[in-house]
Amino acid sequence: MKFKLFIFLLCFSLLGYSQIKKPKYYLQYAKDTLYSDVEYFNISKKQHNIKLKSNLFSSLRYENDTLVLHRLRHSYLFGKLDSIKRNQLFLLFSNRNKIDTTKIMVIHYQDTLKKISEFPEKSGVVYTKDSTSHRHAISHSDYVKNQRACTKNLRKKNTSEVYHFFKHNNGHPLTYKKERWYKDYFGIINELFRDYKSRFHTIVIHPNGDFFCMNYTDGNNKLLSDIAKGKRWEKHKNDFFEKLDYLNSIK
Repeated sequence: MKFKLFIFLLCFSLLGYSQIKKPKYYLQYAKDTLYSDVEYFNISKKQHNIKLKSNLFSSLRYENDTLVLHRLRHSYLFGKLDSIKRNQLFLLFSNRNKIDTTKIMVIHYQDTLKKISEFPEKSGVVYTKDSTSHRHAISHSDYVKNQRACTKNLRKKNTSEVYHFFKHNNGHPLTYKKERWYKDYFGIINELFRDYKSRFHTIVIHPNGDFFCMNYTDGNNKLLSDIAKGKRWEKHKNDFFEKLDYLNSIK
C-alpha cells in the first residue's frame, strides 16, 4: 500500500502538477524533493545520503517544474544466474557467438555500434551553443585503440576473455584491425544484467553462473581488474554483501 501510494503521488506530481503555471521565483523554492532506493521505494534523505557516501551506490536526479527525485542505483552488484538462465545464456553464447563459456567472460556492452563515418575525425570536447554543457567525442581510431587497451588490461591468459557486445549496429564491421564486436541476440544480456531499470555497462560472468556488474562511470578500477582476472572473488563478494546489509539496516 505504501508503495502504491508513493507511485500515485509521484505520477500525480509528474503529470498533473507540471501543467500548472507558476511564476519562476515560486518554482525555485516550491519544489518537493523525494528520495528513493533502487526500486523506487520511498526512503528518507538520511538513508539516501548515507548510502550515497558509500562506494556501493550513485544517485540519479530527475526534475520537473514541481518535483525533484533523487534515486539511488548500484555502482556495482554481485549475483548468480539460476540454472535455467545460465544454460540458456551459455548455449546462445556458444552457438551464436562462438564464445568459450569455460572461461570467465568479461563483457563490455553498448546500445548502438556506430558506423565508422558517424565518428568524428578527431577526439575532443564538444560544447553546446550556450556552453552550459559538454560531451566527450571520440574518433574511430581512438575508439578502436581504447577497445584494444581494455581487452589487454582485463584479459588473463587461459582464465578470462574480454568481449565487446552491442544491441544495435548502424553499419560497423564486426571485425576491424583484429578487434571484434558481438551481437546481443534477442537482447538477452540487456535484459538479464540490470539494476531494476538500467543495464550495467560492464558484466563479468563466471562459468558457474556467478556474475558481477559495474557502471563504467562509477568504476573502481582495482576492483574490476581483480574480478575480471578471477582474483579475490569471494572476498570482494562477501565485502559487498556485508556493506549492503549494514546500509540497508539504517533507518
